Formats: sequence, C-alpha cells, structure tokens
Amino acid sequence: MRGKFEICNEKPYPLGCYIDYDKSLVVRTVFSEDVKCGITLYPESIQDGLEPLSITLPSTLKKGAIYSARIKGIDNIDSYRSYNYFQGDSYFCDAYARHVIGLESFGKDVPDNEIRAFLTNKSRSDYDVSCFDWGGDVAPNIPYEDSFVYLLHVRGFTKSSGSGVTLSKRGTFSGILEKIPYLKELGVTTLELMPAYEMNEVENPLKSASSLEKIVYSRDGSLVDGKDITKRLNYWGYKRGYYFAPRTAYCEKPEMAETEFKTFVKTLHENGIEVIMQFFFQDNENESLIIDALRYWRCSYHIDGFHLKGGRIPVRHIVKDPLFTDVKIWYDWFDTRDIYGNIIPKERKLATYNNSFLYASRRFLKSDDNTVSDFFKAETLNDESQGNINYICDYEGFRLADLVAYEHKHNEENGENNKDGSDNNLSWNCGIEGRTRKHSILALRNKQIKNILTMLFMAQGTPMIFSGDEFGNSQGGNNNPYCQDNETGWVDWKALDKNKEIYEYVKFLVGLRFSHKFLHNRRPFKLMDYISCGYPDLSCHGKEAWRPDLSGYSHVLGMLYCGQYDKDDDEKPFIYICFNMHWNMTEFALPKLPDGLKWSLLSDTESSNDSFKVIESPDKDLLSERSVRIYKSVKDPEYKKKKEVRRKKNGKN
Repeated sequence: MRGKFEICNEKPYPLGCYIDYDKSLVVRTVFSEDVKCGITLYPESIQDGLEPLSITLPSTLKKGAIYSARIKGIDNIDSYRSYNYFQGDSYFCDAYARHVIGLESFGKDVPDNEIRAFLTNKSRSDYDVSCFDWGGDVAPNIPYEDSFVYLLHVRGFTKSSGSGVTLSKRGTFSGILEKIPYLKELGVTTLELMPAYEMNEVENPLKSASSLEKIVYSRDGSLVDGKDITKRLNYWGYKRGYYFAPRTAYCEKPEMAETEFKTFVKTLHENGIEVIMQFFFQDNENESLIIDALRYWRCSYHIDGFHLKGGRIPVRHIVKDPLFTDVKIWYDWFDTRDIYGNIIPKERKLATYNNSFLYASRRFLKSDDNTVSDFFKAETLNDESQGNINYICDYEGFRLADLVAYEHKHNEENGENNKDGSDNNLSWNCGIEGRTRKHSILALRNKQIKNILTMLFMAQGTPMIFSGDEFGNSQGGNNNPYCQDNETGWVDWKALDKNKEIYEYVKFLVGLRFSHKFLHNRRPFKLMDYISCGYPDLSCHGKEAWRPDLSGYSHVLGMLYCGQYDKDDDEKPFIYICFNMHWNMTEFALPKLPDGLKWSLLSDTESSNDSFKVIESPDKDLLSERSVRIYKSVKDPEYKKKKEVRRKKNGKN
C-alpha cells in the first residue's frame, strides 16, 4: 500500500467497481472467507512508472458478506486501467466486471491472476454512459406462434473459410451480421446464441485442485500422473463465466466488445430478428448474481430473452420480476399454474424446450412400433399459457445429416475413448454406417431428412433448428463435439451447394407454415366442428379417411387442417399431410372435400421435383415407403360442368 488515501463506508449496492466523478474509487464486492482481502489496481502502461497498487479492505466495511467502500485520495488514479480482487493469496477477476481483459484470444489458457476487470472511469471527459446511439431501437416482440428459432454457436457459425464472411469478422458477432440476408431468406425470426458471455474456455484440471486435496486423475480408464493431464477446450461454453461481460474472443475488435455487441443487437432488431441468449449457471451459483446479470443484459444490451440452463435456477423469482414481464424466458419446464394461477396470460413469454418432440419424431421417423399416438400428441401440442420450442436436433447429439447416416456415435476425436456423449440417439443409418456413395442410400437419407423437417415445421409448437441443419451440415458422427474448435464443430458452408435441395425444401416449409395461420395457431386445436362447417379444425386419419390407426403396429398418419376456421385467410384452404413411415408403399384414402374443391399435391419427399400437380383420383393416392406428402385444396375448374352432368343425369332418372 502506498500513498495516503481515505477509506470510507459506501452503500453496498449495486455491486461492482469504478472510479466515480469525484475521482474516488468505489468498491462493492463479495468475499466468501474471513481472511485478508482487498483490491489491486493495475496501471494502463508500465511505462508510466507506476506499479500495481494493492489496497486491503478493513472488516469494518463489511455488511453481511459484502465489502463496500469509497476510497479517496489515490494518487494518479486516472492512470489505472484494470483491477483484480485478492483474498488471502488468491487473485481473481470481479464476477460483476462489465468488460474483461486477458481473454481476447480464443483457446488460450490464461492464469486467473492475469484475467482482469476493466476499470471504468466516470471522471474522464470521454466517459458517457449513454454514448451508444440506440436510435429508435424497438424489440421485434414476435409471438411464439409466428417465430422460427435458429440456434448457433457464435464462433462456429462463420469461422469456416466457406462462410464467405470477411476474414477479420469470421467467428464474431460482426460476422453473423454479414449473414443477415441469408437468415432473412431462410425466414428466421429469432436468433438463439449459445453462451456468449465472457469466460476462460480452457479447462485445466490442475487449476481447480486445492492444495489440501489429493486428486486422482484418469485417462481412458487408467490412472495417470497429474503432470500428464492435458488441458481441454470447452468449445461450447457451458461453464461458469463472467456473466456481465460479452465475449471478447467473439469480437472483431475485443477492446470494443460492448459497442460491437450493442451494434449486433441493434442491427438484428432493425431487420426484425430477436436475440435470445443462453446462460448456464452452476447449481451453487448465487441467486442474486443470476438476477443481477439478467437485468443487466436486458437493460444495457436490449436482449429479447434468455434460455436458462442449470439445475437450480430461481425460475419463479425471475419470471415474477417486473423487469422481465415482456421478456422471453426459456427453460426445461415451468409450473404455470403456480406462476399465473388460473389466468391465461395475454402474451406468452415463457416457453419450454420440448424434448418430447425430439423423441417422438425420431422414433416415428425410424419406424419404431408404438409411436403414432405419441407423435400425434407432439405434433399438436400447444399450450395457452406458454410456448413450446420444438426441435429434432440440439447442440448436443447428432446433427440432422448424421441422424440418418449413423446409428452409433463416433466421438474418438474428443479424446475420451468414445465414452462421452449419449448412446440413446434414436437414429438409423439407412443401411450403411457413415459415408457412402451408394445412390439408393443417399436418396433415402435425403428423403428421411425432408420427412422429419416436415414433421418439425408442420407441428404447432415453435420450430427450432441448429445452424447448418437446413443444408445437411455433418459432424462426422460426433454427437458431443464440445471440445472441437475445428471443422467438426464449425458449420461447413460448402454443404449448402451440395445439399441445395434440402435448403430449398426448408424454405418451402417455412413459407407454407407462415402463409396459413391454422398451421401455427395461438391456441390449441379443439379437434371438433365448433363452427358447424362439416369439418373439425383438425382431424386425424389413417389409410382410410376418418379412421385413424393409432395402434402399436401402425406407421401411417394423416392430418387434415380445415382453413375455414381462419377468419383472416381469404383462401381458407384445406391442407392434408400424409405421413407414411412404413417400409412398404401404402395406399391412402383422401378425405372428401366440399363441392367445388379438389386436391392438389404440394410436395412429396419421395420426389425432388418441386412442380405441383392436381390429383387425378379424388378419393385415394399411393404413397411411397418412408415418405410424406402435403396436399392442398384448390378450386375445381370442371365443377360446374360436372354438376350440370349430374343434374341432367338425375333429371333423366
């Protein structure tokens, strides 16, 4: 400690550290142990002749576990740029740091004492808390029924050279902005980011070991010396981090991380795209910190919502917070009765990540028995109190292209002897494991991809796909690439040219879904004719019309949507979706339409031909094995002629 300065009591909130307008240093932080603790200030440049300044905080400043102080009279205080806290012999970065210094290079292991918090100086003439121009930024506020979620890893989305993104922007927030035209063409409304808050992504087992603990290390099941343990990269980022700071390694200019992320959100909002951030909190994380972090991102960065991940998150506290009444909150489950009582909210802001859809659709796709009933429930699931995020592939597990090419995981590259990752993939390789040149196998895989994509986008919940799945991006059978910062974990944009047909089919499904309200309803179907039009809003069928077969050995399902229930749809069409997941061709009876209408074929996953055709037989059609067809009603131009013929025939009788 050098120089003379005065340490005074200060109010304990909000937590953090900064130089105030009067050039006093305000410190508010939590120390968990009753030992010598304080703050160390680091000069902006060693050339200034200044050395780090350490200040011990007296226990008289302690309120609960919070030390709060205002320190006056520090010499040359404007020369200090960063700080760390110390507790005993340990140095660590402020958990409430708004900008972290030292983690600008992705994949570089940095000692804890070299990870420092940027020291905000409010007394400087260039400081302005409101310097970023948000302009007329308005949140898109898109209802769940009108949303299409696109999940991505910020670095992996554009890091590949095939992404077409400017070299300096690859793997950054700015790189994603260059892909906005692509996202809009695809029809994306909501961007979900895997953890993008600051962290040290390098896992070092030796660093976490206490000097009082005896740690046993193993590799591939064999005991090894701690010196032989290698550091591992946590590429995904599901770990504890610095929850108030954007990831500098994901920025084109790390020193401008806050501005770059704000520009990122603002630009996406200008293009009508929401931003949802994933936050992973460990079970022992302080609940107050969780609430503070979410509030900060909402207020400072205009985030549209949060996907919370962790086993012990104060969900009820979060959703009841007045600041979050207009924010989307996603979690594994919600007790909506406890949250809302018997009141149905005017706007659905909560949503569950619906893994039941993943299991039901995958089992139905691979022709398992006892699946039709579960699939129908998953396809029609719709809750008035909360949204349901449907997905067939998440960040963990097989990519969509691998789901139809591998039955077993191939995670050898992860260095865990293929013991990591789930063994319950519910996948089918279509006859050959992995890569093949056989045209029949490739055609079947292509068809299966389109089959399950149809299931996803024709379901009532909000569809979510992982980046690259829309054009067959593959991870080579690795279903747990949490440590793969390479071509395995990155999106391979070259696959877009190879699998253009799948990409175009996704765009077709998105367009069809959002062109008819009854394909993405706000409220669940009643499965009854409640407007007396002769048809239920949604009806279930089998090989025979109006006779669904939900038995254990059934693999076929027909779903008839009646457009007459949509008052705003001038066309008011009927849409009939036939799923034949049987391994044999199946004859389907088509439900009879009202007079003056006939069926036209919109799409058939068996065919790569996008041309539509009118069905010759009004009563039935033949579906290929493992295929899906979508039919739509159209006006019958021959109806008046047919009606006249019938009238004359009846007159003769």
